This record gives sequence, structure tokens and C-alpha cells, in this order.
Amino acid sequence: MKLQDLDLNLLRAFDTLMRERHVTRAGERLEMSQSSMSVSLAKLRDLLGDELLMRAGTGWMPTELALVLWPRVQEAIAALERLTEPVRFDPATSTQVFRLIVIDYIDLLMMPSVMRRIRQEAPGVRVHMLQTNPHHFGEMMAAGELDLALTYFPNAPTYVKGRKLFSDRFLGLAARSHPVHGAALDVPSFCALPHVTIEPDASQIYNVQIDAALEPHGLRRRVQMIKPSFLALPFVLETSDMVASVPARLARRMSRMAEVEAFDLPLFDVRMVWHPRTDHSPAHEWLRELMLACARDA
Repeated sequence: MKLQDLDLNLLRAFDTLMRERHVTRAGERLEMSQSSMSVSLAKLRDLLGDELLMRAGTGWMPTELALVLWPRVQEAIAALERLTEPVRFDPATSTQVFRLIVIDYIDLLMMPSVMRRIRQEAPGVRVHMLQTNPHHFGEMMAAGELDLALTYFPNAPTYVKGRKLFSDRFLGLAARSHPVHGAALDVPSFCALPHVTIEPDASQIYNVQIDAALEPHGLRRRVQMIKPSFLALPFVLETSDMVASVPARLARRMSRMAEVEAFDLPLFDVRMVWHPRTDHSPAHEWLRELMLACARDA
């Protein structure tokens, strides 16, 4: 017998025949005519090279081979039925490791809340945050090395999936005593200020939109200092005459950390990005919903 010659309908027919030991009653149970059930029995006999059921008086008696095969057939039917059951994810018992790329701005805003939720809902789940690599995260996802990226990245690969977490805008940030506060700031004056820019390794994702807005004016900011992350930025600004362009949610957070204040300066969306191969994974669906909930509170 070849596996490709066997289908689920024949397995069900065999199981029902073994239960009923009667062709007509087996057909009725499966809502099949007696002739159709007889055809199924004939196919099974041909495939297995055995009578399977033999007449004994007014009923049918299974052969020794049929009795040996019956438990295997029941196991096979149960296994095939499990294929159609919804795949579920139980965060309370999971020990899964999720690998994330999270830009430091989102790390500051969201990850404390994310980890509180994970500790409450999924204490066995671990989060491994990888080095930001915005140019290669699509390939990393395709290779199974990365589960989710939380980022502002306007040119993400077209084959990845994405969803907006929230929108934000840029504000200027400077020491509270800086004369820029309350001043009538035009584009040339803004560019002439000494700037601190944030440029993570191999990326300038925070500067793309500002530089694009300045391009029609033929102007660029006067960059005095380049930092790889927002870490310690408010403490640099509070004791200097430099300014920085910071996402508004982060600017408000930093104004509570140091003697700095925001001043008005285009919208950008913070997105989470994942590979289509994980789109219908229950574990990944749970993680994405958790991120959305935490983004609303960020």
C-alpha cells in the first residue's frame, strides 16, 4: 500500500465499519449510501490486501489484521483532526524567547510598560533586544533571527508586514535658560543654532524627516555634536547652548529628567514591523497586541 492511495474518508470508513460491524449502519452513521460504503470497503480491501471484515452469521467479524490496524487508524484520524484545530498560544505557560529590535527612543517610551505586562501575563517569556540594524532587519526576519522591530523607518522592505503604533512630531529641546524659548524662530535661525544630532550606527533615522524639510530651503543644521543614542542627551543640553530635535513624547519625558524645555519646530509614524512568516503565529499575534496596548499608553 502506498500512502498517497489512502485518504481521510477511507480511514473514517474503516473506523466506522469496525465500530458498527455492519455495512448499512456504518453508511448511515457517515451519511453514505450502502453502495458507497461497500465501494469504500472494497477499496480498503484492495489497498491492504486483506478482507478486513468477513461475514459471520448475520453480522461481520474483523480479521486479525483489521484488529491490529484499528488503533493505528484511530490515532491517525485524531492526528489529522488536530490539524484543523486552532493553534493557540498560552502566555501564562509559554517560555518563548522573542527577539526584538527597538530604537532607543521607543525603548525609553514603551519597554518599561511592555516588560511590566509581560511579567504579569507571561512570566516565562523572555525578550532579547538586538542591536539596531535598520538596513538588514528584513533579512534577519526572513532568516528567523528577528521577530519584531519597533522603529521609525520610512523605507522598510515591501515584503515585511507593518502596523502603526502611534504618530509623533518633532520638538526642539534646549536648556530652560536658552534664549531660543519665546524667540521668533525662522528656518535660517534654527539651522544656525549649534545642534546635537542622534545618529545610531549605520542609520540616521531620526534626521531623515528634518533634513528632508530643510532641503527646499537649501539649508542644513550646524551640527556641533553627534551622539549614537538619546542616553544623557538632556544632561548635555541643560548645561550648554546647544539644541536638539527630539520626538515630542520623548521631549516631554526628558523635560522631567533635567533642566530642559521643548520649543516648537512634521509628523512621523512609529511602526512595528514583522515578517509574513510569523503573521498568523498565535505567539506573535499576542506580542503584537501587547505592543499596541503599550503604545497607547506611551
